[in-house]
Amino acid sequence: MLQQVNGHNPGSDGQAREYLREDLQEFLGGEVLLYKLDDLTRVNPVTLETVLRCLQARYMADTFYTNAGCTLVALNPFKPVPQLYSPELMREYHAAPQPQKLKPHVFTVGEQTYRNVKSLIEPVNQSIVVSGESGAGKTWTSRCLMKFYAVVATSPASWESHKIAERIEQRILNSNPVMEAFGLSK
Repeated sequence: MLQQVNGHNPGSDGQAREYLREDLQEFLGGEVLLYKLDDLTRVNPVTLETVLRCLQARYMADTFYTNAGCTLVALNPFKPVPQLYSPELMREYHAAPQPQKLKPHVFTVGEQTYRNVKSLIEPVNQSIVVSGESGAGKTWTSRCLMKFYAVVATSPASWESHKIAERIEQRILNSNPVMEAFGLSK
């Protein structure tokens, strides 16, 4: 039996459902603001409906990344959005003192893992799990992360660095079919 629903101590299951229904209506009543919720941990009450409504509102506002605590939820835009993956945006996330304070993005995850690996105090091995159904954009997301690492791993100061970045990027991207094969193996 449900002991507490959003601070209410219900006397019965019927009351619990009524409190939940009221909280749900109150939350969804402000649907205009749902697209501004960049972290699903701020959704209250947490139900399938509220989470999906929040993601739908963000998708309609062309906002395709949403945090869920320490997890990033990515929605496939099913259309080209070049400004979402530009080298300038990569540099912005890389140069940010606290990238987690920026809008949710795959580059935030990339930068946090890059900093953990490059840490001079205690380097930490990193893994990123990209999962989803067929057509969800796993390959695209993986390619974006690989391109991000290739761009930030070299300094943009010289033409030579630019050429090195291109070579690193090409080598990383060439490894993608091998990584896909591991993902598709049974």
